[in-house]
Amino acid sequence: MVRKTFQVLAGLLLLISMSACAVLPGTGPSSESVENYATAGIRSTNALPYALVDVSADTIGFLSQPNVVSFKGSFRDRRPKPQQVVGVGDVLNISIFEAAPGGLFTPGQSAGARPGNFVDLPPQAVDQRGNISVPYAGEVPAAGRTLPEVQQAVVARLRNRAIEPQVVVSLNQQHSSVVSVLGDVNAPGVFALNSVGERLLALIARAGGPKYEAIESYVTLQRDGKKVKVLLSRIVHDPSENIFVRPNDVIFLTRESPTFTALGALNQNVFGYNSELTFDVESLTLAQAIGKAGGLNDQQSDPAEVFVFRYEDRPLLDKLGVDTNRFTYDRIPTIYHVNLRDPSGMLLASGFQIRSKDVMYVANARVVDYYKLLTLINNTANTTSNVSNAAINVNAATKTRW
Repeated sequence: MVRKTFQVLAGLLLLISMSACAVLPGTGPSSESVENYATAGIRSTNALPYALVDVSADTIGFLSQPNVVSFKGSFRDRRPKPQQVVGVGDVLNISIFEAAPGGLFTPGQSAGARPGNFVDLPPQAVDQRGNISVPYAGEVPAAGRTLPEVQQAVVARLRNRAIEPQVVVSLNQQHSSVVSVLGDVNAPGVFALNSVGERLLALIARAGGPKYEAIESYVTLQRDGKKVKVLLSRIVHDPSENIFVRPNDVIFLTRESPTFTALGALNQNVFGYNSELTFDVESLTLAQAIGKAGGLNDQQSDPAEVFVFRYEDRPLLDKLGVDTNRFTYDRIPTIYHVNLRDPSGMLLASGFQIRSKDVMYVANARVVDYYKLLTLINNTANTTSNVSNAAINVNAATKTRW
């Protein structure tokens, strides 16, 4: 009777296991369903090629430097902009003076000449061809010239017509030498540059300042088809990054807190279930990152197997001595390995710079796999024992009833 009952229970267990996909709860389709219902696709077993670099005394000198992307390194000309020139769309004020009344622009004494013998022309806009229109002088080229050069050009055109003419040209409205400040600022807009030159932080201040803290705000500068992004706090702390802006530059502020992902045998993942962490500082070392993740889990981790995953630029790997000719793209998948069982490993981790979007991974110790196997065997034995006890109880209940 016990044997028969055990066979019935085993059959029920088999039936349940066969329909488990339809009966047991889940969060979505199984991998088998995804594969079986696909109409078309590409399957490949080729692994992504990557470079493996041991963090050691030979490589830490390169890896301890903060991110090399900077404004001062990307835009070589960091001087103030040259003398202001007139551009298309600018509006100019023009005043013409003559040495005596009765000239081309001033009436004679009998008509009551004004003191100074001058006339103010209506504001003149520089047209698409770069010219302004001056009576009796015709179209005078102005775009690309300084204000004194425009003055001299008008005087040259009027010299044989007016009485010893003198001309004063000033800027009424500036539309060519402007900078756009957009994004996460309090007053975005288009701003005219002054004649002495302005730096990045000055333009951001004119736009009302950033909406968020400098540590979580990135400044993207677009110039001549080139785009570079730098953390705002770095510009604040390093005056050399606060470069002069140029006409037609675009400054864009975005909120993007630097983060890294912490995976593997870390206390944060065991107790906190939060694998993406923010820097909260301008620069973060590997040792600090491990600390923010709660440290290595003493029951699972292998201190000798700490890894950092990132996409690295080809020039840096060339400096490290990696044969980059085996890789097709300039952004090369790279894994850095640190051995914290070595006492010097902690010193290396204190110098290694974490970058935003890095993935830090701590491998399990090999003995953990044996613990998992033993746990599985123990759970299987307990399940078998429970089924056997259930069969005995069913048999006893059956005998009692009949």
